[in-house]
Amino acid sequence: MKRYYTFFLLLLLCFIAKPVFAQDDAIADAIARIAENTTGQEQAAAPAPEGEQEGSAPGEPNVITMMAVIALAALLPFAVILLTSFLKIVIVLSLLRNALGVQQAPPNQALTGIALLMSIYVMFPTCVAMYDAGKDYISKDAPRNLFSSNSAVYIYNIVDKTKEPLKEFLSRNMSVSHQRNFYQLAYQSMPNEFKSDLKMDDFIVLAPAYITSQLKGAFEIGVLIYLPFFVIDLVTSNILLAMGMMMLSPLTIALPLKLLLVVMTDGWTLVIQGLVQTYKQ
Repeated sequence: MKRYYTFFLLLLLCFIAKPVFAQDDAIADAIARIAENTTGQEQAAAPAPEGEQEGSAPGEPNVITMMAVIALAALLPFAVILLTSFLKIVIVLSLLRNALGVQQAPPNQALTGIALLMSIYVMFPTCVAMYDAGKDYISKDAPRNLFSSNSAVYIYNIVDKTKEPLKEFLSRNMSVSHQRNFYQLAYQSMPNEFKSDLKMDDFIVLAPAYITSQLKGAFEIGVLIYLPFFVIDLVTSNILLAMGMMMLSPLTIALPLKLLLVVMTDGWTLVIQGLVQTYKQ
């Protein structure tokens, strides 16, 4: 009987939805006709949009400019991950979760959200300095067409005006030896005509030096985090072995002790506060 009820219910829904969809199609057709008439009149009177490619359809932007803007937008998340404090924070939090032995608590989305929020907290002074450095240019009128040559020039000028505070942040929070090594590596790999213009504070030197310094610092903190939990695992295993309880998994006893240690010491707060304090503003 349930199958018959389901069949009749679906049939009824089809009859109800049919006139609704038909009405929506009629409205959509009417709107499309009005839009075509209006667009045709505007295109006949208006000049070609800014950044439009010669010989292309009206309203179509330059393909090369569009690809450049899309490429910059695609690289923005990688810059946020690699050139801020996000990388170090998310690695340390992941190592802390693995040291506890709980693989899904907190979940990856929670760790990513915490790392992103703490990155905003750490990078806020640098972002304010970047805005102050380029606010005179940012306050100017931006190009109306996003996919245009003027838009690409506008974005490039903003980056050029605001890069110095970011360079200072990267320089303060990296290893000098890493910076020197990547400078030598870039000097050896670059063509001769570019070697004279290479400097220690160029992004091609600062970015990889900062990333490797963050990775090194994250794993150094991870070693310190793992030590007390390793001691708990070792002591628990030896006690169970001495009691002849080989069939009982040490993780069953060690996990509550690890959680108790984190709760009693307020471990998550200490780790997050310590991570924020490792950055020099």
